[in-house]
Amino acid sequence: MKTKIIFLKKVASLCFLLILFFFNSRSYSQIIYTDIPDATPNATYPLDLNNDSIVDFLIQFDLGDKVMCKPQNNNAYSGNFIGGVYLPWALSTFASICDTLATWYDSNNSGTMAWGTSIGYWPGATNKYLALKLIVGTNTYYGWARIDILATSTSFTIKDYAYQSTPNACIQTGQTSSGISENSGSPTFSMFPNPFITSTTIQTIGDLKNATLTIYNSYGQTLKQVKNISGQTVSLSRDNLPSGLYFIRLIEENKIIAVEKLIIID
Repeated sequence: MKTKIIFLKKVASLCFLLILFFFNSRSYSQIIYTDIPDATPNATYPLDLNNDSIVDFLIQFDLGDKVMCKPQNNNAYSGNFIGGVYLPWALSTFASICDTLATWYDSNNSGTMAWGTSIGYWPGATNKYLALKLIVGTNTYYGWARIDILATSTSFTIKDYAYQSTPNACIQTGQTSSGISENSGSPTFSMFPNPFITSTTIQTIGDLKNATLTIYNSYGQTLKQVKNISGQTVSLSRDNLPSGLYFIRLIEENKIIAVEKLIIID
């Protein structure tokens, strides 16, 4: 009888340790989401991604019609380098942010998010996401900030931000501790990469049935169409389209599902 009691105590202790480990693991591996009152500063917004009272990024005006992303310390943003200018990407919802996302630029290469009406991927952006890399000690974390910028680049608004608390783990744009951010302005599909050189992939939230994807230019001229689309994934090739800014329109059952910017680069 005594041996049985000792055995049961050991089993109970083991179960307690397993439960404790399970809950500690869950509490550690989570999205840390910060929903702030929409901030539209006159000059600079100091972004503290992990809320530790240390500024991680500066989102600020330069020359009156230029919005910059300036990483602090060893932190970085994701983007590309075109014509001598570093350009942070303006990502749609559900894009995955990881080390393999794209090239990352640190404090040595401040990013031009928007300059005037035509430079950068952010002029006129609404509910777009800035991909961020946070370095704390020897650990690397990935996160995002949701930002709007006027078409004239004369005003920007930061709405919320989040990061994955597990080092080196991926996070999706718009993802919060409870799943995906409740944002009625979110598109019904994500496109990655965008900008792209040869091809890109479109991922929809739900299954499409006999949908049509149209690419057109800023003058409204149709340049390419993909018809009879079904499923959730669409591969789109560049073909003979020159580099530049285009728009994608997705239609299903004569209803416009979404309209999104598309950028092709060389």
